[in-house]
Amino acid sequence: MELIVQNRAQWPPPDDPSARLPEVPRFETSAFAPLLVAVGERCLADRYGAPPLPPELGPRTALVLAATRGDTVTQTAIDDAVAEERQVPKPLLFQNVPSTALGHLSAVWGLTGPLVSTLAVGGLPAAAHATAARLVAAGDADQALVIAADPGDSPAAPGAAWAYLLTAGPS
Repeated sequence: MELIVQNRAQWPPPDDPSARLPEVPRFETSAFAPLLVAVGERCLADRYGAPPLPPELGPRTALVLAATRGDTVTQTAIDDAVAEERQVPKPLLFQNVPSTALGHLSAVWGLTGPLVSTLAVGGLPAAAHATAARLVAAGDADQALVIAADPGDSPAAPGAAWAYLLTAGPS
């Protein structure tokens, strides 16, 4: 299925490569969730303005993440706590799951369609687009917010991400 790009965004923004990621409530230690939220919100806001989406769009909008790896910064913090026999802070267990950042985007923007989080096999945008195309072709969504992320290894180097708002093309 051919998908049409309705809007796109990237992080860091091309017009401000030194931009700082926004703080996201309940996510600390790592830049993984702020990276996903920043690029997703930028893409949606450029198309729809302030959240939430119009009510008729939320249930028909899928959210897809394809990433080169998970949140290694948070995982390292968890591993260190376990190795040192310290209690693992509960927020780290929450934020270590990639779909929690997507859940934050869903809650703020009213996205109640399918949510898929996967490791990218092959090219990042192609992997994310392929998943979105399957969801739209199956009739599970009319559009998809697709995030392709290559997260960094520290909060000071958060990595890069691209977001695309995709809809079905002509058949």
